[in-house]
Amino acid sequence: MMENPGGNWPEGPQVKPKSNWPAVVGVVAVVVVLLASLGVAAWKLGWLPEFSRWSKPEVIDLNPSTSSNETISRQYEWNYDGTPFRLNLAIPEDVYDYCHNMERAPIENYSIYVTHPNDDAKLVNPLAAELKKLAGQKGYGAEKTVNFTASFVQNLKYEEDTNGEYPNYPVETLHDMRGDCEDLSILTAALLQSMGYDGVLIRFTSPKEGEAGHMAVGVVVPGLSSGDSYTYDGKKYYYLETTSVWPVGDIPDEIFAKYKGKSDAIYKLVSVPEVRFSGNLEYEGAKTLDISVTVTNWGTANANDFCVRAYFEGHETGVKSSATYDLAYGHRISGVVTKGIAKPSGGGTLRVELWLGSEVVDDWTVDF
Repeated sequence: MMENPGGNWPEGPQVKPKSNWPAVVGVVAVVVVLLASLGVAAWKLGWLPEFSRWSKPEVIDLNPSTSSNETISRQYEWNYDGTPFRLNLAIPEDVYDYCHNMERAPIENYSIYVTHPNDDAKLVNPLAAELKKLAGQKGYGAEKTVNFTASFVQNLKYEEDTNGEYPNYPVETLHDMRGDCEDLSILTAALLQSMGYDGVLIRFTSPKEGEAGHMAVGVVVPGLSSGDSYTYDGKKYYYLETTSVWPVGDIPDEIFAKYKGKSDAIYKLVSVPEVRFSGNLEYEGAKTLDISVTVTNWGTANANDFCVRAYFEGHETGVKSSATYDLAYGHRISGVVTKGIAKPSGGGTLRVELWLGSEVVDDWTVDF
């Protein structure tokens, strides 16, 4: 063997040793996938503790934003007590756009369209003040002032909804210069309330299934002692028709004949919360369920201390409750979660209830 005293050998091709990393990475990936699959399977079979993918609920503002400072001109002409009247009105475009773009609430309490504050300061209150001033100039007392105010609305065009019930805010009816019974009643009630009168909305349900009902106004009239009225909260509210020219305290014959004078609901013109479930019910779990719902406050007052409770019918002792929330009016909260509802081995009917204070205001049921 020949020695190399200098220790330097001629350079030749260098061969790197093979790396084990690809094999290691591949093995790890396979193991992770297998463990994840086994974990999911075990969770679905109820072998692992339940967990939820839902995080903190999200609050969504339902109120549309507007920026216009323009106005829309409208002119109204009508007669009352033999005197012709003409009124020019500048409708703030931003108020109209705001209300026109609002979602319609899936509730029957139309007082929310009277008590919503957005159109009061810029439109309803100034218009009511002008009508009240005109009535004062004519020397009208309480009864005549009510009739005079109603005549302004009664002379707008009556037009039924063509695609189902779609209640309008006062600004929309003034803008369109027309409306059906609930639109005209909402506008009349808003004007009278702004003048200081105590009013209600009176709802009638049609005796024929699928046929539209009717809505009118009830108003407390100082000094009035006779006429058709409805007693509510110990007060006498005199009937006021808004779709045609009738004086306060007179129910049109055809309305009385159709509904037998019987009202199905009376709504006080006060701000109230109206929370309801919206969207879809989501749930996950095997032996126990976690459910998630969305809640909307359609009312005109804040909803304080509401929660969602759930249980399987026949297993009421297993009721579970969500956290308690507050929700401002005109807002929606998604991801309200109720956890750990025990699912009966044979299935059953899940009942989900929306509680506001001590009252159930909405509920859903799902069969499993």
